[in-house]
Amino acid sequence: MGLLGAIVLATVAIIILSTLRTWLHFEFVALSLLVFKTNRVGKWLYTLIFLPGTILHELSHWLMAELLGVRTGEITVLPDFDSPTEGGSERLGSVATASSGPVRSFLIGAAPFFTGLGILWILGSLLQSGDWLLWQYALIFYGIVVVGSSMLLSKEDRRSWPFIVILVAILLISYYFLPITVPVTFVSAATNLVSRLNQVLFVTVGAILVIIGISYALRRIIEKILGKKVIRR
Repeated sequence: MGLLGAIVLATVAIIILSTLRTWLHFEFVALSLLVFKTNRVGKWLYTLIFLPGTILHELSHWLMAELLGVRTGEITVLPDFDSPTEGGSERLGSVATASSGPVRSFLIGAAPFFTGLGILWILGSLLQSGDWLLWQYALIFYGIVVVGSSMLLSKEDRRSWPFIVILVAILLISYYFLPITVPVTFVSAATNLVSRLNQVLFVTVGAILVIIGISYALRRIIEKILGKKVIRR
């Protein structure tokens, strides 16, 4: 697979992860409604389970802003369920930052994603190496699920992405359609890097699917027992 194909596959994996995160959140809320007759329990359970990922996400924003010389303000890592965002969902955390140019804004917004990829790489390598005790496998599995879900970017994080997408598109078009020579070793190294990241991303997809599958089965059982059904809107 060439570099372009690897990038497309990575994009597909990220889209799948984003969809699965929304689905997983729904399963937590649905189970909470069925068992406790309120969605608050499910929302808080989801928040606490993914709290390490939220902390990592917000600290990545903060650290990148500090490194780039952008003034930072209040950091929150717990949601305000009474103040949903524009889309109606709760923001798990946030970091206040001063206005900056498109490049710095992109780097600050994308910092959790690249930090998450790096940690997933480490966790994936740990998973494949050596013999671990059951609780150690469980801990690595938990880390993959939490980091893989929390590294995805919110609407606010993607504010400067149109500028970067246009820039990357211009570079790719120039590479494939203009007589520009790029060292073969660079293209090969980039392809290998993205391909390895794809392996980690799809391991993450599989791990989150396992959690969703268990939650879905449990929800369906409870729905049959209670004779009620939670409808997703």
